[in-house]
Amino acid sequence: MREHFRCMPEIIRFSNNLCYSDTPLIPLRQYGPNRLPPLDHVFVKGGYREGSNNRAINRPEAEAIVERIAEMSGDSRYDGKTMGVVVLQGEAQAALIESQLLERLGAEEMERRRLICGNPYSFQGDERDIMFLSLVAASNERIGPLTKAVDERRFNVAASRARDMMILFHSVTCDDLSALCLRRQLLEFFENTKPQQIAGIERDELERRAAQDNRRVVSPPAPFESWFEVDIALELLRRDFTVLAQHEVAGKRIDLVVEGGQARLAIECDGDRWHGADRYEDDMQRQRQLERCGWEFFHVRESAFYSNKVDALNGLWNALDKRDIYPQYVDVSKESSTYSFLRRKTKRPSKNPRESEPDRSIHGSEIDIKVEVEDTVVYVDIENPQDEKQALITYERSNPECGAININTPIARALLGKPLNSIVEAKLPKGTVSLRIKDIKKPV
Repeated sequence: MREHFRCMPEIIRFSNNLCYSDTPLIPLRQYGPNRLPPLDHVFVKGGYREGSNNRAINRPEAEAIVERIAEMSGDSRYDGKTMGVVVLQGEAQAALIESQLLERLGAEEMERRRLICGNPYSFQGDERDIMFLSLVAASNERIGPLTKAVDERRFNVAASRARDMMILFHSVTCDDLSALCLRRQLLEFFENTKPQQIAGIERDELERRAAQDNRRVVSPPAPFESWFEVDIALELLRRDFTVLAQHEVAGKRIDLVVEGGQARLAIECDGDRWHGADRYEDDMQRQRQLERCGWEFFHVRESAFYSNKVDALNGLWNALDKRDIYPQYVDVSKESSTYSFLRRKTKRPSKNPRESEPDRSIHGSEIDIKVEVEDTVVYVDIENPQDEKQALITYERSNPECGAININTPIARALLGKPLNSIVEAKLPKGTVSLRIKDIKKPV
């Protein structure tokens, strides 16, 4: 079942992005206007790690969590709310927090709130109204990246136990963490998550209406002209594309427009109802006029979509990929503090990577050197080895004109950390592709 009723829509989004991007859970949790803020994160200044592996603890982080729980337990807004604490490294941190809570709150209050502390698997199949997450890691000790499938499962469980509110306590910033580390993905999620919208409608609300409204009698929300358009828009939004609905150009309207990098694609949702030869000719005339202005169109037929969604959209994913229109996974606005730091740290790519300063290529004798941010990588699709491509991996926004791709695009995620001649799998909207790294060019 793809329907999800436990978590607030914002909370389940991390798990959707991490584990269910191909078949996302549809959040159907109902809520009123006075709900708790679903996401919050607390930076523990001066946090430090002691010990290692299962014995790792972060005392300042533990004390901050205990203090926050004590405050909330005395606040009437949280009356009757159950709570839990999950630690994202080892076991000792959970024991430390639990002992401090027993001393601060007492066993009776902890029992009343079903308040336990443990690792993610302590909460497998369980839930609480409010969950507190302790990242534990701190910059005073080496932070090894968490990248394995077992780590993904742990983070998926940890980030999907809260019904109403999830609070992350951390002693590191994104700049302290590897671009590949799940800790960084989780922290970026908390820092950057904001309601995804299309035409002023939050995606979660659109998901709810698409799943629950009686389409025979209820019209789709404006500006959509059909539920078919809504379904196509949701397929794109679930993959984090930027989508415009009923986009007006020179007095003409396009059903959907997908934007990304320096390109855009117009999508026409061709319904099965025949509106007559005059309407058809008007539509074709409108398309020809816009094509003369540089617009490119892709058509999706309603009957094909509902009979076989995968086949119907495969051409769309190929069309977007061909035009270097990729999902936007991260907030790279100038207002983002993380992005501002990275802009200071990272050089802007030149207009043409081939015209930039000389790169140092990595060849056979240096296979221990792996792809890193700021490298230019030459790669091929193993099913089409003649079509050689290269990409500069950067913290900046993807820019197809200069061959730059953001570190959070699917191809960059697949390439980062891999050595020369390795074969990697990139999960693109059109499906998984296998790529071979032919060359790694290091910046001078």
